[in-house]
This record gives sequence, structure tokens and C-alpha cells, in this order.
Amino acid sequence: MGTRNYIRRESALHSELEALRWAMENMLQHWTCQNFGTNCKDLIAMINESHAWPNFATELKRIETL
Repeated sequence: MGTRNYIRRESALHSELEALRWAMENMLQHWTCQNFGTNCKDLIAMINESHAWPNFATELKRIETL
């Protein structure tokens, strides 16, 4: 779907999370997509156990609302 000009993130994991959020926002604008996937084990763990990742709380909250 293209790329966006993002600011530099704190870590690669922050970038993965931001990319997932961007993809979800864009896909949900055009389709009623219900499933999203990633091959990043840490990102999956982060979404499954968000309380264990307090440094990402703001970003995870945004994904939960989507």
C-alpha cells in the first residue's frame, strides 16, 4: 500500500508496532478486515500480554481500539 515518512522510532519493535497500526487503520478504512498477521514474535507476545510491555502502553492502546 505504499510507505509513509515516519519519524525515527526508539527501536525496531516500535517501528513494527507502528507499521501494524498503520496497516490496520488503512485496511479498516477500505474493507471490513478482521484478521491481521505478523511474523514478529515479540509483537505477537506484546499484543497477547500487553501488561508485560509497559513501555509500549500508548501504542498498544491505539491498536486495541482498532
